[in-house]
Amino acid sequence: MKLLWSAMALIVLGLQYRLWVGEGSFSEVWMLQSKVQRQLESNQQLEDRNSRLDAEVMDLKSGYEAIEERARVNLGMIAHDETFFLVVSSTH
Repeated sequence: MKLLWSAMALIVLGLQYRLWVGEGSFSEVWMLQSKVQRQLESNQQLEDRNSRLDAEVMDLKSGYEAIEERARVNLGMIAHDETFFLVVSSTH
């Protein structure tokens, strides 16, 4: 009878080991769930960035004002009827 109880105890302990430590255990599932949550947050940030970039591309494709603004800011361009003033500060 003791042999039967010992065998059953070993079987239960073996099953418990896999449940808590082995492949597919609770700890592995919790770790994977946290990884999935972090990846979902990262994906959301990237989707937001892509939406902003898509809106900017559509604006550049359809609007002259956006192209003009980019040319002024990035390239220093001015229009035909504008006067350009360069203010130089003296730092002595």
